[in-house]
Amino acid sequence: MEEIRMSLEAIRAQMKKTRPEMAELLQVSPDRYNRLANSETRMLATELMRLHHISGIPYECIEIPG
Repeated sequence: MEEIRMSLEAIRAQMKKTRPEMAELLQVSPDRYNRLANSETRMLATELMRLHHISGIPYECIEIPG
């Protein structure tokens, strides 16, 4: 059975947050958030942990950009 993975943008949409709001929640700059959302850079472990914490999405269900 294939697991469904959610992208950063799908999680943001589910949480009904703007990109600047998500950047603040993840404690990253808006520019860094945009690069993460566009898969232009790798997500750090600390960012993944914060995303899991604020969204409640299990780690294995988060699509890691980069």
